[in-house]
Amino acid sequence: MKTIARLTLKELEADETHVEAFKALGHLTRLQVFFYLVRTGREVSVGEIQAAVEIPGPTLSHHLDALRRAGLVESRKEERYIYYSVQRETATTLARLLTACC
Repeated sequence: MKTIARLTLKELEADETHVEAFKALGHLTRLQVFFYLVRTGREVSVGEIQAAVEIPGPTLSHHLDALRRAGLVESRKEERYIYYSVQRETATTLARLLTACC
């Protein structure tokens, strides 16, 4: 298992980007989508995500957009398909921020 280095006191300071990311993860559906993307560890098409979390397309689109705006996921369009993946750096930063005081 990979060890995450402790943050310095200066790095412990949360900012608005952290707040927005935590807000985005504060919804059960978005948390489920985010966990699914983390577990897959690769780019996933919207159709695959929809099949995994079993929610209607427009609803999924809304939640993916919220995660993207919060910097938690990134998207790539290829022809008529859109693929999503986790922004690993952002996710790692949030995990470090949460565990730094433990």
